[in-house]
Amino acid sequence: MKYITTSIFEKLRRFCFSICLFLSLMLTSCGPEQGDWTAVQHKDRYIYGVWHGSTAKKTELLMSEVAKNIKDTSVLSETEDAVKTTVAPEHLLPDGRELLGWVQSRAFSTYQGKKLYRDRAISPAASPDLYYAYGFQRQAEVEYQAPQFGSKPLILLEIFDMGTPENAFGIYNFYTYPRMKFEWVGAKAMLSGGYLRFAKGQYFIQIEGYEFATGIREGMIALAKAVAAEIQDPPPEPSMLTHLPNNNKIHGSTKLFRSNWALRQIYSTLPANVPQLTDAAVGISAHYKNNPDAKGWTDAEIVFVIHFPDAATAESTYTSYRNTVGTLMEGSVGFQKTMDGAILINETAMDIEQ
Repeated sequence: MKYITTSIFEKLRRFCFSICLFLSLMLTSCGPEQGDWTAVQHKDRYIYGVWHGSTAKKTELLMSEVAKNIKDTSVLSETEDAVKTTVAPEHLLPDGRELLGWVQSRAFSTYQGKKLYRDRAISPAASPDLYYAYGFQRQAEVEYQAPQFGSKPLILLEIFDMGTPENAFGIYNFYTYPRMKFEWVGAKAMLSGGYLRFAKGQYFIQIEGYEFATGIREGMIALAKAVAAEIQDPPPEPSMLTHLPNNNKIHGSTKLFRSNWALRQIYSTLPANVPQLTDAAVGISAHYKNNPDAKGWTDAEIVFVIHFPDAATAESTYTSYRNTVGTLMEGSVGFQKTMDGAILINETAMDIEQ
């Protein structure tokens, strides 16, 4: 009796698997080709693609738009050459004379190299590894107090020299998210959870209010404006942003990454296999609505572009990625090679098969 029951359950399991596989085949061969699509392609010094594409057709359209935007030009030298302010961050700390009563409550302190935050406990969200991944050079910090709020410090100002405007842009946008509040301080500053953050030139500025009060928030904004006024550079806007599609991009979702570690910190739902960044590579990405009327963003499509120092490095990286996924997925119903040799994978179908 036990053997008969087990056999029935095994047949039922196989039947259900066959139905699921059949449905997956139907999705990838007809209709809108719904699924969870990954597409990756190589062109000149770039590897670009889509993660979490809603349909094969939509994924191909996004890929085509990126291909049109990409030009074989040096995107990094433009903003690097524009850097004007290169002083040590401690020289950008306001002394309080222009801050409506806010004064430094102690002498400033600094961190440099691999010593960031080593002498104190910090939250996991402030891991030094994140700053190292974006080229951290030096940090200066000081606390501020105001007579109207007593004698205790209530604001912490930190200025990070990240080495390049791209790095400052990257660490700033690591913290941004859609529909958050912004304040113009000479740059676009984000306000979230008691923090005010912005990037200008090669600097990332983080201001923390220890308590919630209108006067403290006004003091944080005054500090931000004073720091921004000392930095001659415009807010960093990497030229790579022009490679991303504009239609349906979700405001506040743009990211920049310089390593696969940082990429995984930004996105926790990426496929197991992604192109591997070299030391000199830099990537840009953003979320896109599945349709113009969509309100959510956590399940949106992700478009990415990775710039390598030369075409040979980009090509070898793409070849390595293509060989890896090809070996794992060749012959699968979820794996195709289309779009002029691009890799196109239906991750949903792959999950069913596995």
